[in-house]
Amino acid sequence: MEDIEELKDEIESLRFEIESMRKEMKNITPHKHCLNCGISIPPDQTFCSKKCEDEWNRMLKRKKTMMYVWVLFLVILFIILIASGL
Repeated sequence: MEDIEELKDEIESLRFEIESMRKEMKNITPHKHCLNCGISIPPDQTFCSKKCEDEWNRMLKRKKTMMYVWVLFLVILFIILIASGL
């Protein structure tokens, strides 16, 4: 019987927590986060500043370049394997 009472108390406590979280969520203004640094920004923006946008674009360019380097490496490796008769 005591276990049931403890469970009832815990359920009531969790209900109270959920309700307070719902109230808190209603107070959060609509926003999103900068893709580069994660700072909170208005929903109509993608980056918090021109600097962050430039850093993001440089990072994407580096990733794209590295992908091309890896593809080129794999193609050369494949050609070498075929040429060596394996």
